[in-house]
Amino acid sequence: MNSLFECVVKYAMYIGLTLYSSPFYALEIIPENMEVKFPGMYISGSGQNADANPANDQIYVVRFYVEGEPGKKIVVSLPSNQYLNHSQKSKRLRIKKFYFGCGLSKRGRAKIKGNGRSKLLCIGTKVKIGANHPAGLYTSTIPFEVNYK
Repeated sequence: MNSLFECVVKYAMYIGLTLYSSPFYALEIIPENMEVKFPGMYISGSGQNADANPANDQIYVVRFYVEGEPGKKIVVSLPSNQYLNHSQKSKRLRIKKFYFGCGLSKRGRAKIKGNGRSKLLCIGTKVKIGANHPAGLYTSTIPFEVNYK
């Protein structure tokens, strides 16, 4: 008799949790291009700034979508002190600034559309080339985090 009562209570709790719990939507990043790249002809002098800016429709920026709960706002955050690496030598360029673009606001915010996917989201960078940086291809993946706001 006691075990029947326990089964009924457990079943009632399960039904209650199933009916009254809201669905949980995890965020998923759908990559299109996860690498920032500065082609060799672009990095070829000292003392200049180089931009990979999504506002200028450049293709060498990080591009991705985010899937999650429709209508919810999201925010992208980036760790500081990131670098681009030379393709053949052990030189690297420190990223001075990040640019948010495409469907991201200037502060890295966006909204998940009704279909559960964001617009195309982009992240670009700005670097300063020093005297000791050789010409060539500089590239790197940019670690970032996406959370609900």
